[in-house]
Amino acid sequence: MLRERAGLSQEAVAAVLGPEGSGGRSYISQVERGYLKSGPGFVRLLDYLRACGCGIGSVLDILNRHTSKPPVAKEQASRAVLEAIADMPEQLHRRAHYYHVGLTHKTGEPAPSAAVAAKQIKQAVARGRAEMWELRLRRLFNDVRCELHLAGSDTRAIHLGTYGRLVFATLRRLRRARPVWREKALAKLDDWPVRMGLDPAPYPRMKAAVMELFEKLERAGELDL
Repeated sequence: MLRERAGLSQEAVAAVLGPEGSGGRSYISQVERGYLKSGPGFVRLLDYLRACGCGIGSVLDILNRHTSKPPVAKEQASRAVLEAIADMPEQLHRRAHYYHVGLTHKTGEPAPSAAVAAKQIKQAVARGRAEMWELRLRRLFNDVRCELHLAGSDTRAIHLGTYGRLVFATLRRLRRARPVWREKALAKLDDWPVRMGLDPAPYPRMKAAVMELFEKLERAGELDL
């Protein structure tokens, strides 16, 4: 646009640029269309502007738009996050992506290293997995509550949900531990309702339901981050 406004042909600009413009119209066409990935360099850009009778201010807005784009490493990290969470249900995919966006904004990393990008991917996927587990647990809690004829606002139902999450967290924490250690930790949870002054009768049902769900998730590979 600047060249045409100056009334110059591509051959005329090539002649002013000298040896590197010896290709004539073809060279200038490549420069103008951005096909010369290894050049022409900032000095050659200044020569081009001078040949067109223009100053650096005439392309300053273009340079500003280019430099204001996210760093390449940041864009690559974002693409990797989207690929990693692509198979999640839509709602969980959206939450994991929003979490990643908020996380990168909070850390303020201008150009994350490969290690930082990998950590962000892992955190975003972990968030999505956690959302998925929470959704499955809520459905399970609702089933157990209905089975025991408890209203959602019933204090007993709230305590049952808390207990169910304790069981799930214990199973996750000791997932790769020796079975005997896992069994001891789960056995300790049997005393939780008594310590809280609650009727222990419905809690074995919740424990069994959570353990069954955990086994299903493990078989499906949904516990791997």
